[in-house]
Order: sequence, then structure tokens, then C-alpha cells
Amino acid sequence: MTRWGRGRSALVSALATGALLMSAAIAPVSAAEQSSDPPQLTAAQPGTLAECEGLAEFAYPSTVIDGAEVVPAGSVNGVEVGEHCLVTGRMNERVSDVDGATYAIGFEMRLPVAWSGRFLYQANGGLDGAVVPALGGTGGGESGLQMGFAVISSDAGHSGSQGPVFGLDPQARLDYGYQAVGTLTPMAKALIEAGYGRGPDRSYMTGGSNGGRHTMVGAARYADQYDGFLPIAPGFNLPQAAVAQIWGAQRYATVATDPADISTALTPAERAVIAASVLARCDALDGLADGMVQASALCQQVFSLDRDVPTCDADRDGTCLTVEQKSVVSDIFAGARTSDGEPIYSSFPFDPGLVQPGWGFWEFTASVALDPGAVGYLFTTPPDAPPLASLPAYALGLDIDAAAASIYQSSGIYTQSAMSYMTPPDPTNLERLRDRGGKMIVVHGASDAVFSADDTAAWYDQLDARNDGDAERFVRYFEVPGMGHVQGGPATDQYAALAALVDWVEQGHAPDRLVASVSSTNAEVPASWSPTRTRPLCVYPSVAVYREGDPESADSFVCDQPATPVGVTAPVVSGQPDVGRTLSATPGEWAGENLAFSYRWLRDGVAIPGATAPTYLVGSADQGKALTVEVTASDGSGTANATSAGVTVRWVSAAVVTTTPLLVAAASRPVTVTVRILPLRADAEGTVTVTTAGRTFTGTAADGKVAIPVGKLPRGVHAIVAVYEGSAAVAPTKGYGVVVVR
Repeated sequence: MTRWGRGRSALVSALATGALLMSAAIAPVSAAEQSSDPPQLTAAQPGTLAECEGLAEFAYPSTVIDGAEVVPAGSVNGVEVGEHCLVTGRMNERVSDVDGATYAIGFEMRLPVAWSGRFLYQANGGLDGAVVPALGGTGGGESGLQMGFAVISSDAGHSGSQGPVFGLDPQARLDYGYQAVGTLTPMAKALIEAGYGRGPDRSYMTGGSNGGRHTMVGAARYADQYDGFLPIAPGFNLPQAAVAQIWGAQRYATVATDPADISTALTPAERAVIAASVLARCDALDGLADGMVQASALCQQVFSLDRDVPTCDADRDGTCLTVEQKSVVSDIFAGARTSDGEPIYSSFPFDPGLVQPGWGFWEFTASVALDPGAVGYLFTTPPDAPPLASLPAYALGLDIDAAAASIYQSSGIYTQSAMSYMTPPDPTNLERLRDRGGKMIVVHGASDAVFSADDTAAWYDQLDARNDGDAERFVRYFEVPGMGHVQGGPATDQYAALAALVDWVEQGHAPDRLVASVSSTNAEVPASWSPTRTRPLCVYPSVAVYREGDPESADSFVCDQPATPVGVTAPVVSGQPDVGRTLSATPGEWAGENLAFSYRWLRDGVAIPGATAPTYLVGSADQGKALTVEVTASDGSGTANATSAGVTVRWVSAAVVTTTPLLVAAASRPVTVTVRILPLRADAEGTVTVTTAGRTFTGTAADGKVAIPVGKLPRGVHAIVAVYEGSAAVAPTKGYGVVVVR
């Protein structure tokens, strides 16, 4: 069966630029040097917190502890957690020589009284700038703190009140990119040792969005410090994605009905039309029509925006897209490009989850309110530094080619380009992680509008190729159909990935699937779904395929490849459907590889003996019958059939010509030519042309006959030629007669 990897978008990385300054420090290991059996790491052992208030005196270089207090068991940010110690502090406090602002890496750490022996680095999203409560939430299941992890959270070296302006400071850029993680990690482990009397047995890192980027970068830079990594919706090519967002805003602006609101380029109703069209084409590819597209990669082969979404004949009314809208949407899903066609960022998969409000936020709000700040202050080098009050105007007027080039540039005090300090130094070089027994689980929503699941799939494909097709022994990628950015959408977006990662790292139990459920708080789950719906998230490139049983239960699905081949467009019969003529069949469009086709012609739905070639000679037995061709496609592992539209073979006819008066007429009397189409049929209708005495007359046959007055004719013998042009049911014919005029 075909292995349906994404295959839509090459990984757009900084490898080709030579600008990744840290890559030289991580030398690749050849396939021959790879350990066939990486070591199995031992399980963490539990411990008990021995010290809390005294941790206020914890001493570590360049570190200030602001407080240490016992937090009783109860709710923290709506999460029920056990008793723990909350330690707050900051590292590397300084005053910038560039902008005069005060910077520090602020953090908090929560150390549970009942400790599992594990440490979790919680990487946060967006532009960071806030010390989010260190709970270690991971998209479902118990949080890290609930599982007994000691959890750290940080602001990555700047304050949220600064907004993107912190990008003016070169060190703040580097801390945000990767150095805050490298600075905090050894301090956190020392703090754990001070609290529990020993350091962590096992260390993990997780985060979503920018936090997923932190985690991907951590896997490449700090694999010697962590045993397991869980990036969710990882924006590991964030500078590219940010430029692509602005490029998309500029494209949307060309079809927006309100220049001040680019969301008018594609309204919620119009997005629903696209989603419905995707479902109509792709929902059942996984064996069950359930409002979810599991076979996403195959769907991209089958779905066509141009063909499958209605085109407006007149004004936009929410039920169709204009030709111009289709052009813009197609371009955006195909991926941002420079003016000379060079890719800026990845393509995006079509998925019905684009109906969710969050999709619209990233496309129409973030692209003109958030991304221009990140590009203008953090990713262009040197910074463009646009006025914060004018970010939408900056976005819509940005020179995309210049911005796309600038993310790879360094300049003066900015010694590392954005693609150097923000992305993994060599995204597919995870040999240190692999060879020490570390593991990674990656999760991404198919309807993420800002960081593309195509980009993550392409990264995994390249990682797999680098590891001789065996990357899944230490990295597994799970795609969530319908899920938007990090969570939400018409999706089963709750899953216990952190527990699965721990089980893999410490017990050697590689997850073949993650069971995902709907969230009771997700208003975007369709009302027709059961509130207990579950689905398996499968190891890429496998997908959830329905076999049998309760359609709301993950137990009714297996992780497999979708059945192929799949017909995209129906076979087509060409040629004139008349006796004695030859019809030809083309197989239509199919999704599949190495396809072979066979043909079977049918007469009124019944197979015609011996008619198994791509062509068919129409015979007299076919008159009045509908001929179709059934095409069977095979890819070596499965077969599928598709049948063409029918063509009706026309009846053979003959034209009988008579005149009134019959045969002999007086020159003084008008003549009428009567033409009968035999056999007489009600559907023998259409134009008849009569030519006689050098003149031509026309009439319209009804019920197989027509009388055509030709007026007075001169004396003599006149030949009459009658031509019947045919109808949908009766073939054309020609007849002859004669009249003598005296």
C-alpha cells in the first residue's frame, strides 16, 4: 500500500544559506556510525521535598531568588495540583547598552512535595515576556506538575510590557531564541538538588507554538541536558512563517471588500463553503464519513479548490468563491513565495478545521498586528523598527523580498541572523538525542493557520531519510485532524502525550497511537459529535482508518494507510455515439502511484462480452442504449473502480422524401416536400434542410416528420435532397426524391 507522506512542501530551512553559526558544533554522524540499539534509559525514582522556605537562600551565579513559599494543594489557574514549593527569581539582570532598558531572565519553579524524580522545562508561546505559571500543561492528560515533575517557566529574558521592541537588544534576541533555555537549565537542576537532596533522574522539555519552537531548538542544542522532548505546533521556522503571514495579508488585501479589514477577503461563511467541499471530497477516505479528514496527505491529492468549491457567477453571497478569491486562497495554501518564485515558507494542507475562529485570527488579525512587530524588531537585521502604532500599514506595505532576505542576514552588533538564533541549527541532526537514548514526540494540528503541519511533516520526512527510514525509533510525529494552532477546532484535541513520552523514555514502550478525545470546553466541536468521541492519533505517515464498530470510539479504528487508489475525476468517453463509430475511454484522474488500468464497457449497465479495451466499436445492438465504461485502477496493493457518465447511442435512421402533389406537379402550383425520418420516433426531431431547383429550404421535424413548402418550381425534372441533422437520440441521415414539373 502506498506510503502517504505529506510530500507537498519541501522543508524551507536555513541549511542552504550557510548562516547557521552553531551547526559546526554538532557534527553529523553517518548511518554506518549510528548505534543500532540506543541505550534504554532507566526510570526516574521518586523523592520528597526536604526544603522550601530555605530555598530563598539558594545561591547560584548571576541568580537572584525573589521568593520561596509553600503552596497548599488546590487550584492553580484552574488546575488541581498537590502541595508544592513556588520559587521565583531572575538571572543575568543587566542594563542594555543599546536601548537602556533593564533585562533579566525571569522564572518561577514549582517543586512538588511528592516528587517523581523528574524535571520539566515548560517553554512558553508567543513573544514570551511573561512567566506563565509553571504547571507543565501539554494538550490533555495530567500536567507535568500533577505528574510530580518539578517544573520551570520563564519569560525568556524580557518583559511583556516591552512588546517586540526588546528585539533592538542583541542579547535579548539571543535569550529569546535559545540562550535563556541554556542559562536556566543548569540552574534549575541545581535548585532541584537543593530542594530534594539530589538532581533529577530524568529531564524533559515541552511547549506549544513558540514553546514548540523552543523545544525543537532544545532537542538540537541541548540533547545532552534532556531525555525527552514534546513540541506541540512547533514554529521551528518562525521567522519564515512570520514573513509568510505578512505576505498572506498582502494577498488577502487584494480581494478584501473593506480595505481596513482584510477578514472581508474570506468570510466565515465562505470558509465554511471550503470546509464543506473538503469534507465532501475527503471525509470518507479513511473509511468513515464523520466530519473529520484523517487521510490528510491523500486529501491534498484528491481535493481541488478550483474544481470542488463553487465559483460565483455574480456577486459574492457566502455560497461560493470568486475566481479572484480562489486565486488568492490557492496561493496562500501553496505557500508564500518571493516575487521571483522562491519559497519563503511551507505550504498548508486543506482541512475542514479552517472554519474555527482561531484560524481567522491568525490569518487576518495576527498577520497585521503581531507578525509585523516580530518581523520589524526581531527578524529583520538590522531591525526595521516600525512605529508600533503603524504596524498594519507597515505589514501591508512591507517589501516582502527584502524581508525574506533579511531573516538570513547578520549586521554589526547583531551577530546572528534570525534564522540562526531562532531555529534548530541543523533541524534533522538529532544524533546526540538518538544515541543517548533520548526520545521526541511531536504533535501538530492539520488546521494550524500560522505554523504549517506540512512544514513539520516535511521536516520529519527529511529526518527519516537521514536515519535510513528508521527515525521513528526515537522520534514520532502525530498529526491531529481538524485541530488549529496548539488546540481547538473540530477536533479530538485532548491527548496524554507527556505520559506517553515518559513511558517511552523510561520503559521503552514506543507509542503506536495516542488516544485523543474531545474537550468539554471546546465550543468548536460539532453538535452532531458524541461528547465522548475518541480517535487514535497515529504515528506519521499512518492515519486512523475505520474498520468496524462504534464510530465514536477510537477502538473502531486502526492506524494504517488509507485505501488506494482513489478516483479524483470520473473516466471520460469521447467520440460520436453512432453505429459504426469508435468510442475512446480515458481513465480520469486518480490518486495513487504506479497505477495500472483495465476497462470494461457496459450497455445499459450490463457488461458487453469481450469489450475490455480502451476503445469500443459501436454496433447496431447499441441503438438507443446508454454506453458507459468502468475503469479499474490498481496500484499493486488495492483496486478501485470508477464509471464514466453514459453516452446514448443514436438510432440509425433513413429519410423518405415525398412531394405534394406527388411526383408530378404543374408549374402553376406550389410544391410541398414531406420528409419522414424512419423509423418514426417521437425523439426524431430537429432541423431538416431541403435543396431543390438550386434553392434551399429548412424546417423542423417533430415526431419524425416535417412538411416543407418549396413554392412554385420551374418546368423540368428536379432532384430533391433532404438532410436531417439528427437529434440526441436519432442519428443524422440524408434522403433523396424527385419531382417533375410540367
